[in-house]
Amino acid sequence: MILAMIRKAAVPVLIGGALVVFALLFLWLYLVRFDDMMERAARRAAEARDLYWTAELERSNAETNRRLADQAKAALAIESDANARVRAAETQLANLETANAALPGGDDCGLDRDRVRMLPN
Repeated sequence: MILAMIRKAAVPVLIGGALVVFALLFLWLYLVRFDDMMERAARRAAEARDLYWTAELERSNAETNRRLADQAKAALAIESDANARVRAAETQLANLETANAALPGGDDCGLDRDRVRMLPN
């Protein structure tokens, strides 16, 4: 009789304990799944952030390269213009020296009227 009473009292306790164990197991599985979802969301956010900043860096690099190319073109144009001016000045000097040598009395000292006319204004 005592054994039957203990058995009668133990059955609800065992059922309650089993329910608590199943509830705890379900809660643990739910928390593991929630943790996995949070990790995936954090990973996706980090990937999106990395993609954004990679694109920003590429855009910035492209802009910098474009500006460098523009500066190189401008420097080349300036150099070309300067070379043309130097060549023109050298040509003018050579012409002036040729004209000076062609004048009579090239060994004379000083400026005469023809030499003064050859000077640039």
